[in-house]
Amino acid sequence: MNMILKMNINTEIDINSVKDLDKLKILVEVNNLEKPNFSELGRTLGVDRRTAKKYYEGNLKKERKQKKSKIDDYHDIITSLLSKDNKQIFYYKSHLYRYLVREHGLTCSRSNFNYFILNNKKFAEYFKPKSKKDAIKSETPFGKQAQFDWKEKLKFSFRNGSEMVLNVGSLVLSASRFKVWTIYPSTNQNHLFDFLVNAFETLGGVPKEILIDNASTMMDQARTERSKGKINNKFKQLADDFEFKVVPCIRARPNTKAKVENPMRVIDEIMNYNGIVENLEELHKKMNIITNEANSRICQATGLPPILVFNKEKEHLLPLPHDKVCSFYKNITASAKVNTNALFKYKQNMYSVPPELIGKTIVIEATENNLYVYYNKNLVTIHSISKSKVNYHNDHHIQLLGMTFKSQNEETVSEYANKHFKELEKFNEQLSEIM
Repeated sequence: MNMILKMNINTEIDINSVKDLDKLKILVEVNNLEKPNFSELGRTLGVDRRTAKKYYEGNLKKERKQKKSKIDDYHDIITSLLSKDNKQIFYYKSHLYRYLVREHGLTCSRSNFNYFILNNKKFAEYFKPKSKKDAIKSETPFGKQAQFDWKEKLKFSFRNGSEMVLNVGSLVLSASRFKVWTIYPSTNQNHLFDFLVNAFETLGGVPKEILIDNASTMMDQARTERSKGKINNKFKQLADDFEFKVVPCIRARPNTKAKVENPMRVIDEIMNYNGIVENLEELHKKMNIITNEANSRICQATGLPPILVFNKEKEHLLPLPHDKVCSFYKNITASAKVNTNALFKYKQNMYSVPPELIGKTIVIEATENNLYVYYNKNLVTIHSISKSKVNYHNDHHIQLLGMTFKSQNEETVSEYANKHFKELEKFNEQLSEIM
């Protein structure tokens, strides 16, 4: 038996806007009605007939998905770099941007990168705003002035966990803003003189005056508003020999040296590599890259890259003195050849260097009970002057054994290294007893 249900269906709908036209289509199709007059519908709703038809047929453009940015691919990398667990330090967004360009191939514009960072709450919080102090802007003629300062006491760690304190000498030509930056293990007077002389040689000449602070290596008495101060005699002799005038800043007025102070935050980019570079030689290479980049970027003050303006300014520098004068102020050094055990000899005792220098001739500088070891003018390691016959740095020792036992895993090499170190300590103790 068939059951017949009677239902009352309301076929009236309100068409108040084009958004209701999809309901009309359903009603027309269910009841096999003729399509509506779109011109009439358009006039009623105050839209073009084509718009009415588009909404009736549902031919609406789907909402476009936001185009993926090139920077989105770097989200995880940035998250890792800015994490609390990462030793690398990024003081400014510009540091992070240039690091990603340099080391990870980022190709977006700086403005897009800043927008990306500022629109990510966690990333934006990482970069705290830096206060800016006012300084009087001044320009100097070509060749007249350079400004000197140290970027001091940067605590740096290498990949193997070893640490050292870095100091970066900075000499900036005031007109072109051309920069010379070099890493040194200390800011003592020997390293100060060595840096300045090598910087002059890099420039190919000497500026007529150098603006300095009141560090004790240069000033015996600080310059104040009421006193001219007293220049250190040895530093004065250096200035006389190179024929430049010493211009000390008034104490507590760092903005007087704004042209050297302002780029100091660029030197901080070296901390981008904290905990990830192998050795000092690699770190020097990174510092050279940072320096070359800074000299190649357009300077806001001049509107030109420093390297371009320097090509003109160097013509106005004073000539360098005789080579003997330059050599006198450089650190006293001796050369030595690295043997097959990655050791060099200094005063009858042996000291290690990275194994890749085996067979190479290195330069040794003895200063303040330390040995500073250079290769191709780059500092590669530091040793305390020791009475022990054989002195290995742990990382040099492990690298050497790793080359010797290439087929062994790291754990085996490390165990052998510890055993060998104990044997060396015992050997040194026995020798000291005899001597």
